[in-house]
Amino acid sequence: MKAAGLEVVGTVLQTESILITNPDSKHKKIVELLKHRIEGYITSKKFVMVSYNCSADILDAVSSITPGKRSPTITALTDGGHAVSSLVSKKEIVRVMDDL
Repeated sequence: MKAAGLEVVGTVLQTESILITNPDSKHKKIVELLKHRIEGYITSKKFVMVSYNCSADILDAVSSITPGKRSPTITALTDGGHAVSSLVSKKEIVRVMDDL
């Protein structure tokens, strides 16, 4: 909206989406797939992926800075270092980048 020079004048309606399912549904796999996709979308709006390389001697320190949503993905590199990928909250990204 801002890019088009538009602004919010007033709110007409606020809504909420709720996924409701019948526990006896024949389509449990489809419902679970839809739920999983919605959760993935919500996660993508709250987190960013940070990827960086580091030497083995600081791996523990940097992993504690970027612990990830569950845990960081760490891959050994041929030069003895490591590639680290981790989800970081968008609210924390500036502090995390400064700490790294």
